[in-house]
Amino acid sequence: MELRQLEYFVAIVETGSFSQAAKRCNVAQPSLSQQIIKLENELGCQLFDRLGRSIAVTEVGRVFYPRARSILSDLQQATYAITTGYSPQEGSLKVGIIPTLGPYLLYRTVQRFNQAYPEAELQIYEDMTEDLIGKLLNAELDLAFMSLPIDNKQITTQVLFTEPLYVVIPASHAMASEETIDASILGELPFIRLSEQNCLTDQLDAFCYLQKIDPPTICYTTQLTTVMEFVRLGIGVSLVPACLASLYVGDDLVFKRITVNSPDRVIVAARHHGRAESVLGKAFSLFLQEVWREIVRE
Repeated sequence: MELRQLEYFVAIVETGSFSQAAKRCNVAQPSLSQQIIKLENELGCQLFDRLGRSIAVTEVGRVFYPRARSILSDLQQATYAITTGYSPQEGSLKVGIIPTLGPYLLYRTVQRFNQAYPEAELQIYEDMTEDLIGKLLNAELDLAFMSLPIDNKQITTQVLFTEPLYVVIPASHAMASEETIDASILGELPFIRLSEQNCLTDQLDAFCYLQKIDPPTICYTTQLTTVMEFVRLGIGVSLVPACLASLYVGDDLVFKRITVNSPDRVIVAARHHGRAESVLGKAFSLFLQEVWREIVRE
């Protein structure tokens, strides 16, 4: 079934003749008649009774007419919406973000987004990388902010920034005065880790593997705030992102880079490769970049 067939059918019903419908649709009458015959064959029933020089709409035709009219009306409204009446600033955006970014970047980012697009509908989902990818694939999210690597060919990414990772230790620690920390020494320090599902743990494991170190783990937790409190107590040390470190400077904690091959993570805006990037999505990504740079600079 083709839209032009519905257009021809509606025109015939509303004008009362094939010839008038052909004029209205700016098409030759034989072509219009052939399309109506094809439509009737596809539906398996007759839409018009041909009565010599006149026609009559059949019972099936009367039932079919309001539905065909509705389809054409919806198409016209949709076309109008995206050509004349559509305002991308009034759309909706569903955003996902990993827990090691959300608490530190979302407040300022959402604040700026709402100021710039007060009519937009924004929904935020904070979750682990694997779950965010699942939501992107199922079209439950328009955009998600996470760190590389992402091992899924259906996900396309745009790099936003590369974030340094710091070793956090108490200000009273013996190495607090050191400019950097050697990786070999790090391998001997008791470590506080995030849970296995967290991408930050994967990055720590990858770094330890490359440095051939295996720091003893004394605690697993799901929250970076818990990590920071345990470090403050002197229970152990940990590896944390720069966006968090900037919030704790001067708070009886110190942050050190590793002397050689200091680790970092690449933060990206991810979306399903089959979905176009929206105006709202681009804006949110830009605001997130700006906020990260300001926080780290501070």
